[in-house]
Parts: sequence; structure tokens; C-alpha cells
Amino acid sequence: MKEGQALISAGRYEEGLARLNDAAAQSPSEPEYRSALVLEQERIVATLLARADRMRSAGEYDAAMEGYRRVLRLSPRNTRAIDAVRTLEQRRNLDDMVKQARAAFRRGDVELAEKQLTQILSLDPNSPEALALRRDIEQEHARTVSTYPRLRTKFTRPVTLEFRDANIRMILDALSRTTAINFILDKDVKSDIKATIFVRQVPVEDALDLLLSQNQLEKKVINDNTVLVYPNTPAKIREYQDWVIRTFFITNMDVKQAQTLIKTMLKTKDLFIDEKLNSLTMRDSPDAVRLAEKLLQAQDQAEGEVVLEVELLDVSRDKILDLGLEWPSTFTVLPAEGGAATLLSSLRGSINSSRIGIDRPLQARVQQQNTDVNTLASPRIRVRNKDKAKIHIGDRIPIVNATSVPSTQGPVTTETVQYLDTGIKLEVEPTIYQSDEVAIKVVLEVSDSTNTGTTNNGTTLVQVRTSNASTTLRLKNGETQILAGLIRNDHNNTADGVPGLLDVPAVGRLFGSNNDHWTKRELVLSITPRIVRNTPYLPPYQLEFSSGTEGSLRSRPLSLSLQGPDAASGTAGDAVTLTAPPGTPGAGTGTATPGVPAGATPLPGGGSRGATRGRTATPAAPVTAPPAAAPGAAPAGAPQSAAPATGPVALTLDGGGSVKVGEDTTINVRLRADQPLVSTAFQIAYDPKAVKLLDVTEGELLKSDGAATTFSARRDDAAGMVFVGISRPAGTEGSSGDGALVHVHVQGLAAAPSAPVRVTGFSAIGPNNRIVPAAPAASAELAVEP
Repeated sequence: MKEGQALISAGRYEEGLARLNDAAAQSPSEPEYRSALVLEQERIVATLLARADRMRSAGEYDAAMEGYRRVLRLSPRNTRAIDAVRTLEQRRNLDDMVKQARAAFRRGDVELAEKQLTQILSLDPNSPEALALRRDIEQEHARTVSTYPRLRTKFTRPVTLEFRDANIRMILDALSRTTAINFILDKDVKSDIKATIFVRQVPVEDALDLLLSQNQLEKKVINDNTVLVYPNTPAKIREYQDWVIRTFFITNMDVKQAQTLIKTMLKTKDLFIDEKLNSLTMRDSPDAVRLAEKLLQAQDQAEGEVVLEVELLDVSRDKILDLGLEWPSTFTVLPAEGGAATLLSSLRGSINSSRIGIDRPLQARVQQQNTDVNTLASPRIRVRNKDKAKIHIGDRIPIVNATSVPSTQGPVTTETVQYLDTGIKLEVEPTIYQSDEVAIKVVLEVSDSTNTGTTNNGTTLVQVRTSNASTTLRLKNGETQILAGLIRNDHNNTADGVPGLLDVPAVGRLFGSNNDHWTKRELVLSITPRIVRNTPYLPPYQLEFSSGTEGSLRSRPLSLSLQGPDAASGTAGDAVTLTAPPGTPGAGTGTATPGVPAGATPLPGGGSRGATRGRTATPAAPVTAPPAAAPGAAPAGAPQSAAPATGPVALTLDGGGSVKVGEDTTINVRLRADQPLVSTAFQIAYDPKAVKLLDVTEGELLKSDGAATTFSARRDDAAGMVFVGISRPAGTEGSSGDGALVHVHVQGLAAAPSAPVRVTGFSAIGPNNRIVPAAPAASAELAVEP
């Protein structure tokens, strides 16, 4: 066993543990061998893990990988090392993952970019590129967040409404004819309500919300294209507003705190909690339930936990030096006949007939004693955020207290036993911050006791020598702080000898003895916090959300969002414009159409005719009802949202045919773009059982002018999918034309009469992040022959 421990001390961990394992196997009846093996293995694994973590933090990923693999050779089931190896293996593709996430964000796929960003930050939380992308995504969410489910209609284009003192029924009728939305009015909606509204390039639902809100009306969505309009009064709200019941299972926070949170913030009355299941059930409006979900999502977070690695060294040294001659301290003169002699008789010479008695003979004292005591404690303790943890390594000393009570038959003595904790007592209370820092309150006490006897009543007397330290630290994750300097140094000197002669220099020790006692004690404490789990980071757009007004809860604020490519310039673009011409019954005063250029006559579908700047606007003809249609169908004159058969962007696949098993072929994805493109993204699907994907390379179309494009191809071989993204550098113009977009290299894997390769989910982005419609791509038929 000693040989194994020597090898371990020399850093040859594997050989040393092998020797200890052999010793434990050869002597199964000796528990100390097995105990030494387990303790040494745990200490070595902890040392190697700490070393690998430091290398990983310093960016030495290859050395860290070797360190974690060395841990797995010693402890194959160590989950910490397994997770670290998996993370480092995934980190090799970190640059490609960042490029793919950035490309997804540029083409407008924020959800995919956010998912990829989560994976990237789990691999490298301090990646500058990932952190910059996270800021861009948060800004995009803050600008475009909309948590309220919108009314789904067959009308997808924005509208422009221009009415002054018009009857509300006439405005709703115009909207119904144009957008295929069915409006049902409650009987208490007044027929003489007039409204004035001038909005341009806004979604239908936003315009409808604004129109109803300014007239104290509310809506209820019956189905995808049917809306019930009723007065916004408490009685009608109770009659029409649907309530939902939702059960939330609280994971981390206390269910009573969740109940208080919902009652305080949302004023919900119907709440039930189940403390056994830690669940909360509420009944309220859908808006209140959505807000409760967001509140609990922000508050119900796992508490942080930290492992505190503590090492305490108590060094005590005692040195005693006792050197010199011990002379007799008293003389006794006795008469020869046994009587008491006096000094006078001794002076007269009767000393010759007397004898002198000495209390002890002359003795030489030569003694040196050295005592070194090292007490080492290295506990590791895991504790939750803001909870206290206590460590006690030492003894419990019994102290007997005796109490005597007088009685008629004599005193009655009662004894009670109390225990005094001595040794090492450590109390820590960590506070974990999201900046990966830990503040720790440390209270340390090291004490020992000496029994000094008992009193006459039987009470035990104990002398306690103690050293205390109390402080608060704030350390980074993995940072080690050493508390030292708790030193007590005592020196006691005792001299015993012949008076006068003892103080003579050099020869004084011949006439006495000196006893020197040196005592030195030092405490050294090192503490290292390692965060196991921290409170997850939540971006600002998840912590801040709309809750309506003081009078009503709404998960989406009343707002208008501009739509259409020319919204910023103020022109109508493709928006459908509804105006009230003068003279229309109930229409009030007619005005020029703000959403259409001067001199233009609005047409259904948003077109204009005869636009001449500077001329007076011609009133539009009222919208007439189309022939009757099936319920839910779009009117005959309503614009269609489906893309035409041919568009400005079209995909074709060249190649295919047949390929034999083991042979490879190339399928080219060609793109014809009549408009300039700055980025594109799509998926390529294939049959992974019949075809093996060898490679996907970029074509020349988007980089035909020499631009340095960003190309990414993320493969999922199990699902038979390839996610491809290509983007041009920011600030460059788009590329157009006809050419190869990517080249797909495949190999026959198993015989199959049909193994088509097809493109799905294609999207193209033009300058200013404009989405360019694309015609659906045809698949390439491929047959794999044996």
C-alpha cells in the first residue's frame, strides 16, 4: 500500500491506483486497504477534474480533452467528465454553428437562430460572436414581439381606412365585403355610433381593435373569420367573455408564493393550490392565463447551487527546552542528639557535633521536547443559493454540572450532562449571482479543550482554547481564496537557581536551570466555489411584457403596426384602401385618401389609376357586395394570397436518373432569380435508407461577382435532411441571374426503385430584408439499382 501511495504522490496516478487495487484484492479482510483505494481515487479524480476545468477556462481545449479522458479511464461513469467530453466534441463545430445561426437570423428565421444560439451558449457562454447575435435577437424580439393570437383571415394584405364621422355599421360592412370577415353585432350596439379613423398600411386586426376601442366596443373571435361585436360593459363582458381553467405545475418556487403572485399582479380570485403536487389551478380570462404563464415562466426558476471545496490546515508546534543544574532550595541543621539547633549554637562551633539536612540532592536537568501537529480537513459541500451549510469535524466534550439541593435527609445532588463541540467548525452561506460570481459568508472556529478537574460539587471544569475568523468573500466561479495569517506565537521562560549566581553571564546555568517553552499555531483556510447550476439567463423581452390597462387585462397592447414594403415612405403600396365618399348615407364628411397618391382612384386590391401628383383626389366609388359565396370563402373580388405558378424566383433540380449501389452522382440545385437576392435558405430531403449524402457544396450564383458569401450546411443523416443557408456580406448588393445554387453529392446505399431528392422550405431574401416569393421546386427522381 505504501508503494502505491508513493506512486500517487509522484503523479503516477494510474500505477498507484493499480497497486492499491491489487493490495485490496489480496487482503479483502483488511478494510483499510479498500478505504485507502476509494479515498485516493476520489481525491485523484477531483484533482484531475479541477485541472481540466482550468485548462478549459483558459482555452486549452485539447489539453482539457485529454484531462477529461484521463478521468474517464480512472472512473468510466463520471458524469461530469462525460458531459465535458461531449461538450468539447461539439465545440469543434462552434464556428460553423455561429455562421448558421447568423445566416438564419439574416434571412428572418429568428426562431431557428435562437435555438441554435442556445446550443452555442451551452458550449461556450463567453463566445463574443454568440453574445453579439443574442443582443441582435433580443432587439428584434423587442421590436416585433406579439404574443396575442391574431385573427386568421383569407385577407393577408394591410388595409388603409379613411372615415370621418361615419356610421360604425357602414365601416364594418365595408371591412366585411373586402376582407371576408363576418361581423355579428349584439342587439345593444347602438345604431347611431359614428367613428372617425384614418390609418394606413396596418393589419386588419389592429385596425379593427382601434376602431372598436374608441367606441367602447369589444370583440369576441367566434372562428377564423367571424367576429362578435358587443358593448364593453361589465354585464356584457360577463356574458360573452370566455374564461378558461389552467393548471400550472410549479417546479421550483413555493406554490403559496405563486398564489400570492397571481393574486397580487392579476387580481385573480378563482385560485386553488395543491401543496402535495405543488400545483396551482386558476380560472380567468385567456388574457389573464397567458399573463400568468409569463409571470410563472419568469419567476419559477431553479435556484442556483454551488459546490464549495474547502481545505483547512491547522499547524501546531510545541518546543520545550529544559537545561541546567537544579540546586537544593532549603537547608536544615539538626543537633547530633536530635534537639533543635539554633543559629547561635551553630555559630559557637557546636556545628561540629550537628548534621546538616538537604531537601534534595544536586540534579542536572537536560531535556528537549518537540511536538508537531498537523490537522488537515478538506470537505466538499454542495449548498443551495442563500442557504447555510455547516461543517463540524472534531469532538463533543461532555461537561457534568452538579446541583446540590438541601433536604431533611441530607443534600440531594443532581447531575446534568451538556456537550461542548470542539475541533473544526465551519459555517458558510453562499449567494450566487448571474455574473458567475459567488459571495460567501464564512465563519470559522478551531478549538480544543483540556480537562482541568472538577469542583467540590462535581462540576467538570474544561479549558477551551479557540481561534475564530469571520468574513465575507466574493469570488468568481472556480477562483480560490486563501485565508491565512491566523497565527498565535507564545514563548514562556522559567529560571530556577541560586540567587545572585544565576544571573552571572556564561556561568549562570551552572547555578540553576532554565525552562523555555515555545508554542506556535497557525490556521490556513482555502475555499473554492464551483457553480453547479445557476439561475438561467432570461432576455429582457421575456421579462417585460404588456398587461393591458389598469381597467382591463390584455396580453397585447392596443397598437398599430405598419406593413408593406413602402410603409416607411407613406405610400399605399399593395394595401387595400377603404374610403367614405361624400354624400354616402351615414358617412359624414368625405376627404382625400391619405393612403393613395393625389389624383388616383382607389381600386379593390390596392391598385390606383391615373395617379398624377398635385391634382385633387377623386372620390372612390363605394364598395358593392359580391355574389353570395360559401361561408368562410373569400369574396370573388378579394385578393388572393397564394403565389403564382411562376414568380421572380424559381428552383429546378438537374440530375437524378439512376445510380448503382456504391456509386455516387451529383444533383444540382439551380436557381433562376429575376430580382437581386442577398440570402437564401432551404432544406434538402432524401431517403437515408436508400441514399447516403456525401457532401453539399456551394454553387456560383450568389458569389458570381466575387463576393465572399457565408455558406452553411447542417446535416441530419438520421432524418435525411440538410439545412442549407447562403448569405452575401452585409452592405453588398444582391445577386440575380440563372445558375447553380448548390451541388448535392450522393451515393447509392440500398436498392430502391424511387428515392427522390427534393427541396423543401425554400425562402429567398432580397435587399432591405424583403421576402421574395418563389415558385415551388420540383423534386429529382432517383432510382438506386443493385
